[in-house]
Amino acid sequence: MIKFRLFWDLNEEENWINTVQTNGYRLVGVRPCLHCYEFQALTSTESLNPYTRLDFRDRGMKRRDYQDYRQLFNDSGWQLIAGSRHGGTQYFQQRRETAVRDIFSDEQSRQQSRRRFMRYGYINGYLFLMMFLMLLWENPDVSLFNFRSWYLTPGLWQMPSEWFWKALLFETPFVLFRMGTTFIFFIVGMYYFGRAIYANCKKTL
Repeated sequence: MIKFRLFWDLNEEENWINTVQTNGYRLVGVRPCLHCYEFQALTSTESLNPYTRLDFRDRGMKRRDYQDYRQLFNDSGWQLIAGSRHGGTQYFQQRRETAVRDIFSDEQSRQQSRRRFMRYGYINGYLFLMMFLMLLWENPDVSLFNFRSWYLTPGLWQMPSEWFWKALLFETPFVLFRMGTTFIFFIVGMYYFGRAIYANCKKTL
């Protein structure tokens, strides 16, 4: 079973995954970039209904350090289901029923993970929005609210009808690529900022 879901907060994502798992499924894979979650139905011979916990790393780790990181949780009864040594959300699942139902030793460790999530959001949001502004700065004649300025062919809008449609159709794919890239930087930047602000507001409530 594959589900697509967008989350603004690690706690909400964690709670949703565990809600699905209580209905007789086990998380077996995650594709964070696509917000895609793959679940597998538990068989009649499986007695453990697993629990999933999330950690967040805002920095990459050396290969050996990441192996030690995974082994630390594995020794405590938690198996890494999805994650990367380059950073991002790390998905741990109960490997045995006797494992304590939390991967953090105290509340301070959990809050540090959530702070890393917010910091990552603010940094990436800033970087993507800076790229968005740089693209606009490189094209001072382009206005976001005037789609005619997106077309760079001189005199396009004054051409006779026959030539106008040919020129318009020829240039439109280039416009979509150029402006699409610009808007993607804006959307992704606002998404990261939104996640960070939302998580910060949830933390202070």
